[in-house]
Amino acid sequence: MTDQRPFRTCISEDKKELVIYGADSFSQFPRRNASVRSKCDRALAAASFDDLVLLRTTLDRDYYDWLRLCDLGPNHIVEYNATSAEQSLSELIIEDPDPVLKVINKLTRKPVYTPWFSGDLEVKAADVLGADLFGSSHALSLKYNDKAEFKAICRELTIPVIEGGTFTFHPDENTNRSEMKSMVRRYLRDHETVIIRGTLGEFGMSLYKTTGTNLDSLYREIADSGEKQVLIEPFLNFITSTPNDQWVIGRDKAIHHLGMLDQICEQGMVHIGNVKGQQPNQDVYDVIYESSHRIVSHMAENGYCGVVGLDYIVSGEGIFPVENNARFNGSSYVNMVVHNIEQLTATPVPFWKFIKTKTTPCSFPELVDRLAPHIYNGNKLNSVFPLNCKELPGTGGFAIVIMAENLKQIGQLENSLKSLGVTRE
Repeated sequence: MTDQRPFRTCISEDKKELVIYGADSFSQFPRRNASVRSKCDRALAAASFDDLVLLRTTLDRDYYDWLRLCDLGPNHIVEYNATSAEQSLSELIIEDPDPVLKVINKLTRKPVYTPWFSGDLEVKAADVLGADLFGSSHALSLKYNDKAEFKAICRELTIPVIEGGTFTFHPDENTNRSEMKSMVRRYLRDHETVIIRGTLGEFGMSLYKTTGTNLDSLYREIADSGEKQVLIEPFLNFITSTPNDQWVIGRDKAIHHLGMLDQICEQGMVHIGNVKGQQPNQDVYDVIYESSHRIVSHMAENGYCGVVGLDYIVSGEGIFPVENNARFNGSSYVNMVVHNIEQLTATPVPFWKFIKTKTTPCSFPELVDRLAPHIYNGNKLNSVFPLNCKELPGTGGFAIVIMAENLKQIGQLENSLKSLGVTRE
């Protein structure tokens, strides 16, 4: 059975349960570079008043105070004050669960640990806290996140996929480089460009395009990165959109459809944001919904629990699923933030756009001044809402949700941001 409902209720509808958010990206990405940030603070605006948010580092008091002025933000927060990127949030919990256990014991509600991604450490952290896990085993999470495995599952379900194959790197073997070059050139016979993506790609770190002129250096670059296995496929240009279809499988195995977003991708492949409000045409919607339902049903039958974000491409060659984000998606938290705002204002938000942005490094109060008069104030629809502000003082990087009546208004607000020195990251 599927239905559309508020995201938060898919996690728990029981007032006797305590939802604990651990919105830490590190759990998914053991290989980290500067593009991988923890982003625990994104759960602050998404959480309900009675939820608990866990932070790897420290709370930005100015941001939290602003959320409270807007009648948002949780009553309960635990800060772990980590000073390096060596440990994930779940590792910190396992090492020292007492700060979280104190809150659980005080509130006397059954805890539900809700991480960004479910790995072995997330399962262990939930166990240490005596909590249910809103998530799956590490094996299931990897099974569905793995792009090659996902492609095989789609074929098994008779869902059309982009042609292409899997290639394994063995730099110590003399013929390995020529085998990759031969495979790429095979697809270049009928296509101008080939895309190479790691089967467990991390935030665009394992994503490459080639027209065939740089294959020797490209082989060495990918091999040196430590990548073991990649998909090699024709690069298809989308003709209308690159939809993301979001679903949730509850702890009771009930399936919930959250709706479709349109993705914003740089150079046709690097995801930088989402737009919600404008659905694909009905024929496209029906094909995507039917394919997604078969995929998500397969996942539920195999015991998966949690969020599912299915990426598609709508091209001249057809409509194809290209990736399964079997974890929270960045827009998952935006979905909850917007729902919280709709509940407070009793006003629907017909359109929203979520993008990664940057500005001159500053404090959060300085950002509030910079965004005036467009920043959300607790009741304004056509406005901007800052998220992921932890890096703001150091790099100027943050994310923003533009909420508006229509797409034209979103465009006007985005242009206003540019005039204020806020641009896409």
